[in-house]
Amino acid sequence: MTITEPTTPDGLAAFRSALHGQYAIQRELGRGGMGIVLLARDEKLDRSVALKVLPPHLADDPETRERFLREARMAAQLSHPNIVPVYRADELGGYAFFAMGFVDGETLGDRIRDRGTLPAVEVVRVLREVAWALAYAHARSIVHRDIKPDNILLERATGRAVVSDFGIARAEFNPALTQDGLVLGTVHFMSPEQATGDAIDGRSDLYALGCIGFLALAGRLPFEGTTPQSILVAHATKEPPPLRTVAPEVDPHIAAVIDRLLRKQRDERFATGEELAAALDKAQEKMLHAQRDQGPSPVLDSEHAMAVWRRAAELQAEAAARLEQRVRSNDTRALVPADANTGSTNGAVPTDAYRLRDVEAAAVEAGISQRYVALALDEIRAQGQGMVQPAEVSPFTERLARRFLGTSQRTLSVSRVFRSPGRTVLPALGRSLQTSPWLLSLKDTLGGHPLDGGVLVFTFPALVDGNYKWTWTRYGVYATEVRVSLAPVPGDPQSCEVTMTVDLRSGLGINVFGYAAIAGGGATVSGIIAAALAKKAFLLAGAAIAGPAVAAALAVGVGLVAVSGPMYRWEVRKTATELSDALGAVEASMRAFDIFGEAPPPLPPPRSDGGGYLVAGI
Repeated sequence: MTITEPTTPDGLAAFRSALHGQYAIQRELGRGGMGIVLLARDEKLDRSVALKVLPPHLADDPETRERFLREARMAAQLSHPNIVPVYRADELGGYAFFAMGFVDGETLGDRIRDRGTLPAVEVVRVLREVAWALAYAHARSIVHRDIKPDNILLERATGRAVVSDFGIARAEFNPALTQDGLVLGTVHFMSPEQATGDAIDGRSDLYALGCIGFLALAGRLPFEGTTPQSILVAHATKEPPPLRTVAPEVDPHIAAVIDRLLRKQRDERFATGEELAAALDKAQEKMLHAQRDQGPSPVLDSEHAMAVWRRAAELQAEAAARLEQRVRSNDTRALVPADANTGSTNGAVPTDAYRLRDVEAAAVEAGISQRYVALALDEIRAQGQGMVQPAEVSPFTERLARRFLGTSQRTLSVSRVFRSPGRTVLPALGRSLQTSPWLLSLKDTLGGHPLDGGVLVFTFPALVDGNYKWTWTRYGVYATEVRVSLAPVPGDPQSCEVTMTVDLRSGLGINVFGYAAIAGGGATVSGIIAAALAKKAFLLAGAAIAGPAVAAALAVGVGLVAVSGPMYRWEVRKTATELSDALGAVEASMRAFDIFGEAPPPLPPPRSDGGGYLVAGI
């Protein structure tokens, strides 16, 4: 992937040449008022690094360039698990740059923009880890001066919060207006003393951290305005609104910590990052204690807990089968898995009760993805006081299904890899699937936000006039819901795999007994016809003709039984086609949105064939 060249005479060509043999630039990660960040490969140490390059319009100033390098070298002295390490600060080919550790993940700013408000537990964890980093730096007389969501990185694999640009960011600000009008520039996180140009210390960074906590929990900033000047004046002169007046659902103990961070007088804030981290721990403990007092957590008995684990493992096994099939066929588009055999769980069966969160945690620890646990838990329906009944097929129906339908497949999943990150694919799913002609209705989300492994649950529309797209899904396999999940592609953060899953068990009984009734009815009619033919044949030509006539008539009934399985499996394949077409429509919607700024217009409804039967577009 090529990087976007800045609007300078030679772009970054000279910089690329200067780095030859040392760093190989791969792509651009981002840019701002104080630099362009590039992903590169350290050719000597064979590792990924992030290179921050001083923009040419700033590099022309010798004093600015020297300050950039001096402060980068100072930041290189910091070594902390929650601080991005700086490996090198140098100047090559007239470009000032520094190399720092590459964190595979997203910024806290991206997470807030994509998901809105965040759970209190997650906010506390991020603030606590950033507080530890700040305490370490402040103890070495280094003040960050530009703590904001876009300077806090969240590692994808571990969720660890890592602070970037230590000692580098200056008081210059370049606010960036987002699509929904929310400004996340430096000016929104400045302490009163920094806004007025007074001397600052570590407590200024803690004030900025309070602004971040306010934004993450309330979905808005403590001070907003139309100009940077008005926001600076508000920070310096106005009291911020108490957090719970804006977001009353926030726990009061957590809100009290945020409110204290936003005090105008620095002496009234927490003195150090360690003191803040300790206060956050204490507030979270009180919050969790209050939640426990509100009532017991829903529990599952051992049988149902085992059902969740078994079902989640089956779903993940089917996903692995799709991956293997894709590798073999080198096809990254729609895949239909082979029949999945019901697995079994070895080992002793626990006899005590399990809290739902413990069931989920145990499955994740065993290597089962969170999204499959969410799918499995959704299939367990609540009954009564926290007890549940597994959504299993009865043994009798299962035996009939295997005999008449000839398959053990009980889940159908279709996947497609999109060459865009999840945050881009998710709104496209909403634009396409919930509008004509697909008309899916969002019912629920399971297991958290879809970008964090959660699952979207949509219901299919009933048969209506127009271009009905779900004929075989809704009335062939009788599925009523579809679950949609997003997952990053391993090793490719710029791609996203979307999987649509329907539970075939919901319509299994209808298909089994429907085909059995057809076969039974056909056999009965065939028997009557056979008896009549046998009698007539015997009277006309004797036993020589009567025998073949009876056999031919009975073969009709046997044939009806024989075609039940192929017919059902054909319906499953048609269902897979409908799911694949829906994902294709999402991809088309994304292309149209990139080109025209809007999704393609819906297709006109097809005409009837004149006999009253709807011609479904598949």
